[in-house]
This record gives sequence, structure tokens and C-alpha cells, in this order.
Amino acid sequence: MKRITLLICALFVTSVITAQSRTVEHDSQQNTVTVTRVKPKRVDQHDLRIGIGSPSLGLGLFVTTYADNYYYGGFREEILDAKTYDAGTYFTGIYSLSYAYHSRRWLQCGATVNFAFLTNPTRYVEDNSLKSRETGFMVSVMPSFRFVYLYREKVQLYSTVSVGLATGSSGMMLPWADFTLIGCTFGRKLFGFVELGSLSGTGGCGRVGIGYRFDSKKRR
Repeated sequence: MKRITLLICALFVTSVITAQSRTVEHDSQQNTVTVTRVKPKRVDQHDLRIGIGSPSLGLGLFVTTYADNYYYGGFREEILDAKTYDAGTYFTGIYSLSYAYHSRRWLQCGATVNFAFLTNPTRYVEDNSLKSRETGFMVSVMPSFRFVYLYREKVQLYSTVSVGLATGSSGMMLPWADFTLIGCTFGRKLFGFVELGSLSGTGGCGRVGIGYRFDSKKRR
């Protein structure tokens, strides 16, 4: 988890520096000319994203197995009786699929689907064979609004607000909100992104992924 956090911070700082950098050129008379990066004239209409996120506190409300085991030791081997033990909870990560329409340079509207899966096996002490397996899941579907406050050709900085429904194996279905406190994309049509999410969200605290921007029709 520490390595992932450090990687996310490094990518974010690098992207911010790139977005704010200036190019120094020299003309034929050796005069120094500073060329400042400008906003791109063209904005693609659509983007699709696939990502993965780390655990969040909000996930525990919708996945019973996760709430009962993950926060109390993870991969511990707690003896249940003389013959079996709890092998711990295995978490796959929070996967996300999102679409956004760029209605304005500073505003992108769309929807996000998040999904997480966990499994909690119980094994026999004698030969480590499987006795039973509990599984849990979480699904959320949310309209989203992305506010872009730095738009460059290869770098964007933004925050996102998503509000919708979340449910899971615990049987609960609740209206829920998810926030991207700060996010950064780097690339043009094919791009990567890194985000810092809210602790209570269903998308994860730290998020990384890839995306693709495109237009539905050619522009002249």
C-alpha cells in the first residue's frame, strides 16, 4: 500500500510540473524567447476509463465479509475450532468503468460503475484443504460530474462528484456519494490517470487506470 501511495504521489507531482513548465527557445539573433504553453483549441467530446482502486471505509457497509474480517487482521489465521481455521479475506480491488461527455472545457458529465469482490475461505488445519468459502461483493452505479480546473494538451487536473446507488452482499442498498478530491490525467487520446478519492467512497481511496478520448464525428 505504501508503494502504491508513493507511486501515485510521484505521478501526480510529475504531471503538475509538466503542465506548468515553459519552453525556452533562441531566435536567429540569439535572443531568448520564452514560449508559454497554451490551452488546446480542440476538445474531444467523449472519454472512456477503466481503473482499479484501493480499499475504502465505505466498502465495509456493503460487504459483510469485508467488514467482519479485513479490518481485524486481514490474512490472519484465527482458530475457529480444533479442526478448522479462518484463512483470511482476499480482496481483488475495486474495479471501475466510466464514461464522460465533455459538454464544456471545464465540465464533463457521465456515469461510473464500481465493482469489488472478496472471498473468505475456511480450511482444515490437518491438510489445509478447503472446508467452505464465503464470498462478498459491492456494486455502485453513479452519475458523475467532473470539474476540470487545469486543461493542457497532455495534462488535466480535476475533481469529481458522483451520486447514485450502492449495494452489496450485505443486502443493503443505499443512496451514496463518491468524490475524487484531486485527479490527474497524462496523455492525449490514450491516457493514464491517477486519483485521490474519499475515504467513504465506493471507488477506493487511491485510484489508477487508463482511458481513451474520442469524437463521435470528424471535426473540420
